[in-house]
Amino acid sequence: MFDKINYDDVVKATKDGYMYVTTTPPHPYGEKRKDRKKKYIYLHRAVKEKELGRYLTPEEQVDHKNKNKKDNSPSNLVLILKGDHQKDHVSRGNHFWKKSPRNKPRKKKASGEMIQRVIFRYINSRI
Repeated sequence: MFDKINYDDVVKATKDGYMYVTTTPPHPYGEKRKDRKKKYIYLHRAVKEKELGRYLTPEEQVDHKNKNKKDNSPSNLVLILKGDHQKDHVSRGNHFWKKSPRNKPRKKKASGEMIQRVIFRYINSRI
């Protein structure tokens, strides 16, 4: 279990206002940043883990009660499961999945028959 959150190593992480922080010893689930040698996790997750005295699982998320991402006091943080967290945001009208790059239409892969037709057309146009 980690003992200390290094508030000296707080880094602004995202354009949305979330902060990264290092822990001592390094957090096992932490993300290694390319521009730094240390492992970083979100500050609000580190605060909640320290309050609970255990690491959070990947299915657990931490939500800010007052929706202020800069207020990382333990009284403002709520532990919530991933699915429930998404349902909560949808019920408030935040349709975040529409903005996700993963939800863009995928290009279809060309079949072997289609490739043969394209090659046949190309050859015939050259003759």
